[in-house]
Amino acid sequence: MEKLKDTNQSRAVVDKPISVTCVALIAAFVILVIVKPDETLGAVNAIFDYATAVFGVPILWFVFIGLFICLFLAFSRYGSIKLGDGDPEYSMFSYIAMMMCAALAATAVYYSFVEWSFYLADPAFGIEPYSQEAAEYSLAYAFFHWGFSVQVIFVLIGVCMAYGYYVKKVPHLRVSAICEAMMGDFRYKRILGRIIDGLTILSVIGGVGVVSMGVGVPIISAAISKVFGVETSFGINLVVLLIVGAVFTLTSFVGVKKGMKRLSDMTIYLAILIMAFIFICGPTGFIIKNFTYSCGKMLSNYVDMSLYTDPIGNSGFPELNTIFLFTLAFNYAALMGIFITKISRGRTIRSLILSCLGGISIGTWIIFGINGSFGLNAELTGQYELSRAENMQEGLMELLGTLPLGSVVLPVAFALVTIGFLATSLDSASFAIAAAGSSSLDKDGNPNTAFRMAMCVVLVLIPMAFLFTGAEFKAIKTICIVLSIPFMFIIIGMLAGLFKWLKEDK
Repeated sequence: MEKLKDTNQSRAVVDKPISVTCVALIAAFVILVIVKPDETLGAVNAIFDYATAVFGVPILWFVFIGLFICLFLAFSRYGSIKLGDGDPEYSMFSYIAMMMCAALAATAVYYSFVEWSFYLADPAFGIEPYSQEAAEYSLAYAFFHWGFSVQVIFVLIGVCMAYGYYVKKVPHLRVSAICEAMMGDFRYKRILGRIIDGLTILSVIGGVGVVSMGVGVPIISAAISKVFGVETSFGINLVVLLIVGAVFTLTSFVGVKKGMKRLSDMTIYLAILIMAFIFICGPTGFIIKNFTYSCGKMLSNYVDMSLYTDPIGNSGFPELNTIFLFTLAFNYAALMGIFITKISRGRTIRSLILSCLGGISIGTWIIFGINGSFGLNAELTGQYELSRAENMQEGLMELLGTLPLGSVVLPVAFALVTIGFLATSLDSASFAIAAAGSSSLDKDGNPNTAFRMAMCVVLVLIPMAFLFTGAEFKAIKTICIVLSIPFMFIIIGMLAGLFKWLKEDK
């Protein structure tokens, strides 16, 4: 067992070799994407296709079985185990709000309006596109993809890390530190720990930073274009990128309590106001009915959706949608594990699991239910066919334009919500990167402030490089998703270590 946490430790120390190496690797790959985009994208896609063919089915089983492990931990005697001393630091609303902002980011805000359209045009189970059955499954599948299944991954790594950090007193808030403590006297644990640190930094910088920016910046730019009647340009994208970078760098500098907590609370409040407006001014009756029916459709078909591999039809739906989104969630695993642990002091294992598994899922379903039902109704009634839009970001602004105040007020509010979600997600990303790249944290469990600010700069510079050169985000997004697959095996190992600890501490 590792030595207990040094309560007198007051200074965080940066692990320069692992941090510099990972940033250099990402920079080299970015340069490769810019110089030889077609060749790089082709190679990356080939790797992704092979990885999903080999690991796709195991990923589906992992997520499906993981839900039952979460429920067992929550409702068994282990659920009452307290994580750290004292009362919880944050109210339940702030606790769930911060986790939602970190987990969903701008990605879910965007997909809450548009994802149903993918499944309407290209449905699962061999259903005819644009049919009534396809429409009935469209929002239900979005509920499935962004509900329990994704949260399972975050809950499992979060519980393992929180138990190791608060109960077993592992001295560092890093995935590698928890894993090394679980491995005991294993000879090569330090080597494995360094590999885990590297994977954490690569996945968070490349995946969370670039993917979130790649989705969020075009949405905000489209909103600006809608309001001012101008075409989206390089200059608008650059200004948006710099504004988002300034916001999350500021929240990172002032800390979680003063920065991210306040920003996430305001973001959730504004998101609630927008959804309330859409609910009242939009097709209220249809939203209520479709939300209810989609919940039932998702729950009654949960097993089929979880284990759907389409071996007869070979449509590619599971690989392009379910497996893809699950691997994207693994990309967020290290970030969420570190962040959930950071804000869970004073809570029980049961509280952590139910807040993340239930709280985020229910919040996500409400967001998708209102926004998605509004879009689906517009499609079915002929007001606006989002599924046929050439540019989804611009199409989303046109969809909002069908509502009162849809020309100015709604696009502005939507842009602000996107900035809030994006900034809080990247704020937690900078914390995860800095923690993974530190040999030790300070007495409050925080990495070096200057180092964290440097990681904020890196998170802005990489998408800026893509913006200046006009290169696509797809290559680095795909390779980072491939790099996230090892986290499935890391979490499996952590679960084995967790149950060993629970048995020892019984």
